[in-house]
Amino acid sequence: MSAPLHIVLVEDDTLLRDSLASYLTLVGLVVTAVGDGLSLYRLLGEHKFAVAVVDLGLPDEDGTTLVSYLRRNTDSAIIVITARDTLDSRVSCYRVGADLFLGKPINGGELAAAIASLAGRRRTAVAEPPQAVAVGVAVAVTVADSSSWTFVTRQRALLSPAARRVELAVKECQLLTALVAEGGRTAKRLMLLEAIYGQKDSNTERALDTLVRRTRRKIEMATGTPAPILTEHGVGYAFVANICVVAD
Repeated sequence: MSAPLHIVLVEDDTLLRDSLASYLTLVGLVVTAVGDGLSLYRLLGEHKFAVAVVDLGLPDEDGTTLVSYLRRNTDSAIIVITARDTLDSRVSCYRVGADLFLGKPINGGELAAAIASLAGRRRTAVAEPPQAVAVGVAVAVTVADSSSWTFVTRQRALLSPAARRVELAVKECQLLTALVAEGGRTAKRLMLLEAIYGQKDSNTERALDTLVRRTRRKIEMATGTPAPILTEHGVGYAFVANICVVAD
């Protein structure tokens, strides 16, 4: 029998923190719950956590700073929880290394399932040696599972489930970041225009459509498979395949 997962929950709302900690404990997790960033920093010197659940709106530290620190200094999977459920917040969190973003109100069952899924992927990554992908210099990237794409944000690269690599230009990376942040839902055109170009006019409308076509073509040519970017006519675009976002 595997050891229970040890997670850390960083949430300054006492009622929410206690409620989530109680629920997660009931479903078999070992939970250490704190209310500020300083307490987390102190804990990290003494303990290792399979998963860190971090609120963005902490009294002493912006949550994205904690996410960045966790990604650079620990092996923990990272889930962000926040009432600031905006595209900018999600994109910022993914860019600094978050694995998952959940908007409040938080459902305990969904959070527990997310923790179990991320922890399972991390265990698989530890058990299996990562695949080395050579592009100029050798880099190591672990694909989450055999059906998932992997988006390596700092390298601006997308890996297909078969580990075929797609190098992304800056705008292509911004597009993919915005699509992935929607978690499979359709990203509205206006949202994409603001995220990528900072404005909406006839020129950026055409530029967005061209960008999507170019990104699809690049993915298809590099991987030999259809790009999982679908169009919802008159609404926007969606990335509809399983995808794991990593920052390394």
